[in-house]
Amino acid sequence: METQTCVNFSNNEAEPDMAIPYDWQVGKSLAETNRHMLNNEVGCDVAFLLGDDRSEVYAHKYVLISRSCVFCAMLHGPMAERTSEYIHIPDIKRETFKQLLEYMYCEDTKVDTKNAPYLLYAARKYGIDALEEKCVRILEHGIAVENVCEVIRQAYQFDEHELKKKCLDFIFHHPKDILRSNNFSDLPDPVVREIIQADELAVKEEVVFDALLRWSEMECMRQELPVSGRNQRRIIGGMLKYIRFPLMGANYLNNIVLRSDILNNEEVRDIGDFFSGKSEGETKFKRDQRSLGDNQVLHWRFGPVSCIHNEETAISFSASRQVLVQGVQVDGSVYSDEIYDVDLSIFDTSNKELGKVKTKLDIKKNNLYDVLFHAAPKIDKGYKYTVILKIQGTHGYYGTSGKSSLPLRDSSPTVVNPDGEFTRIITNKNQVPAILVKPFIPAS
Repeated sequence: METQTCVNFSNNEAEPDMAIPYDWQVGKSLAETNRHMLNNEVGCDVAFLLGDDRSEVYAHKYVLISRSCVFCAMLHGPMAERTSEYIHIPDIKRETFKQLLEYMYCEDTKVDTKNAPYLLYAARKYGIDALEEKCVRILEHGIAVENVCEVIRQAYQFDEHELKKKCLDFIFHHPKDILRSNNFSDLPDPVVREIIQADELAVKEEVVFDALLRWSEMECMRQELPVSGRNQRRIIGGMLKYIRFPLMGANYLNNIVLRSDILNNEEVRDIGDFFSGKSEGETKFKRDQRSLGDNQVLHWRFGPVSCIHNEETAISFSASRQVLVQGVQVDGSVYSDEIYDVDLSIFDTSNKELGKVKTKLDIKKNNLYDVLFHAAPKIDKGYKYTVILKIQGTHGYYGTSGKSSLPLRDSSPTVVNPDGEFTRIITNKNQVPAILVKPFIPAS
């Protein structure tokens, strides 16, 4: 831990601020008085330097020790700092650390998709489990093109498997947007490798190779290496075998791939023999098309809030093509694991029941669960259908402020089809975060 001797708290108490009213405690709750003492640095007895710019933040040992085993060891245990010094925390910025402290002092702080990745890191580092869970929940419901690379990086770092899966699903359904974003070049090697090798990455191989080139250029710079084909190849390593070079156009191969100097002579000959027909269709590189699976998830992207179950909720929608409705997703429990009794039905415009299922779900905290029809009902283009869901449990989540439509480039993880959208008609609070669909393919 890097430290700098700069400050001395005599008798563990900072000088009083005479501008603060003497009776500021009157009428305030415990959380409010804690926030006041934190924001106004009343009685602080520990100081931190945050980030590369070493911004100062002051706090109270009592609160930190009582709320975090990490801070307890740092400030009170056998390894505690025994001198009156600033504690330097270079890997967390001042704003993030202040929000971490606010949560520790007041059990509350503003968490959104922009700050959640950084708060997740801080909460995990200092063992603030409740804040960590809150950040994960916000990220699961707020994945977007702008933040998915940072979110998946955090998910890998902290082994958040469910969050990682949701990020990958999102990337696989927005591959061009993600691969062409500047944020993709900041991803660590294991994340890039998992994305590049996936058959679900439904995008042209030229886009994949372009992204890999840009990423390897940035990685050369991060490793302080000259940007060259030789160094890029060393960095890309085994990922080259996941690129479907035989699926690329001849112009791109000649003007981009070969000029990059990333392929060795044997690989260049292999590709040349394949395109000339000399190898009779044989090649060392993969040549099967990447493709999306049939199952798609249509998310309404609500903001989660707590609610009491035993409520009936409904969502109406129409589609711009024929699809099969596999079922819906429901949220997990707010507080603890439990068993949900779930009734799910779907009706057409004439109120005819097209599908119904009753089931029990073994619910864990903060997860999403599929409720599937035994036989997926087919819905037709342009007609309104209504899904009715009833959950019997204790406390779960419902969503508010759902989007009224989901076009192709919406930031939801998937869409029903490239030409149209689902339209959500009922907009009150809802316990259906997603509808599970797949395209309807008529029998030939």
